[in-house]
Amino acid sequence: MVGETHRHTWIPAFAGMTERRCLQSGQQIVDSEGPIFSRAQWFGLISAASGMFLTSLDITVNVALPNITESFGTDAVTIQWIIILYVGSSTAMHLGLGGAADAFGLKRMFVLGLIAYTVAVFAIGFAQSLGLVFGLRVFQAVGNGLLMVLAPAIVTWLFPSEFRGRALGIMAALGTLGMMVGSLGGGALVDAFGWRAIFLGRVPLCLVAIAFSAALLRLPDDSRGRSGPGESRGFDVWGSATLFTAVGALILMFSFGGRNGWTTGYVPLLGIVAVLGIAAFVAAERRAEHPVLQLSVLRNRVLAPALVVSILAMVSTFVNWFILPFFVVESLGTSASVWGLLLMAMTVANALWAPIGGWLSDRWHPAYTITSGLVAAVVAMVSLAVLDERSSVVQVALGLIVIGIGTGLFQSANANLIMGAMPAGRLGMGGGIMGLSRGLGTVFSVAIMGAIFSARVGVREASLPEDQAFILAFQDTYRIAVGLGLAAIAVSCTIWPVFVRGRR
Repeated sequence: MVGETHRHTWIPAFAGMTERRCLQSGQQIVDSEGPIFSRAQWFGLISAASGMFLTSLDITVNVALPNITESFGTDAVTIQWIIILYVGSSTAMHLGLGGAADAFGLKRMFVLGLIAYTVAVFAIGFAQSLGLVFGLRVFQAVGNGLLMVLAPAIVTWLFPSEFRGRALGIMAALGTLGMMVGSLGGGALVDAFGWRAIFLGRVPLCLVAIAFSAALLRLPDDSRGRSGPGESRGFDVWGSATLFTAVGALILMFSFGGRNGWTTGYVPLLGIVAVLGIAAFVAAERRAEHPVLQLSVLRNRVLAPALVVSILAMVSTFVNWFILPFFVVESLGTSASVWGLLLMAMTVANALWAPIGGWLSDRWHPAYTITSGLVAAVVAMVSLAVLDERSSVVQVALGLIVIGIGTGLFQSANANLIMGAMPAGRLGMGGGIMGLSRGLGTVFSVAIMGAIFSARVGVREASLPEDQAFILAFQDTYRIAVGLGLAAIAVSCTIWPVFVRGRR
């Protein structure tokens, strides 16, 4: 049984029948031999997952920061720019890079991202000055941004909507393995060979990913500079530049404001630059023939709430990465290795449940799985918000495992919902929107929640001993994180009526 194929349309699978999509010919075949997909689809999924795996390996940089600081004879405040420049640049470029992929082709830009990432980590491994490392981290952010934006776009293009959630979940799970490998192997590499090994050690993996993707990744129409059916698109240079300026200024404002105070002279100035940049971006997009961001998609009754939920969820749960470690090590008196095992428990739970979240979002509307995952994560955050010096490591572990389960369910379903709402030929834009929301959520969490935690410590220390003040400030901060999680749940519920009306 043969019929024409489209990203959002396919021949239904009847009783005892499943489909096969033949990507090269633009056709699909339905047979009765069970669920079979073409090798091109699975090769594409592996390629996308390899990109996510490589980006996740950058967690090793956090492990190596003390060694890098010592190597260049600098201080902890200065060395933090290795992280700020990388995350900030990548986040600011996401939408622009997605627009470039829509203009020039998903495969072409994905392989280019792999090459840029490889060149950057190789060069950083031999860099002899900290300034050069900073510059190369920005270049690495270009490769990282392309990989993060295009991995979900490739999977969405290759798999029909009945299986999109599962494919995105598998991609996310395989990518999460990079965090586990980086957490375990990063410290060992630094101890044995120094900080340069965490960059040079990625090069062989990068070369394998480049060879595999260049040879086996197949996308229709990609050779003609399109990410899907339709006419070739131009690239919105002015829109990309103004957005990069606006988002970059916003990220720097929150980074400096959280560290040095919100009234410091250059912090309000950066805020003004961000506002002007956003205004210039909106004006540019209204005039652009092929805008980086189609402003009309933000009026989508599903997409806008999904993006708000993504930011709120990230702000709420990311505190576990930079506030909880201090509680575990200092208040509970455990070692850094114990904290590493706790993080691993959370990431393993996330990896195992991400495909389940994708599967559930394929069977039901993704909004249901999004809300369910958020509820699980918030319940776990409540359990962490009541921790004190009498708590046990087991309590922390259980909370983190449930958070891993909840975020695994949420992330796959939310990706399914967002990518499914994208117009044909604008999957790069979809990946860019997803990456931008995650990046902003991370930055806002570190800046805002970090500032709240510091402020609460100061208030509590005014009348209490240091140890007790720390614990109460920790609890205060987590209560606020729970409130943000509840807000995310409330916003996610606004998507439900859209689906109910759609069924009618």
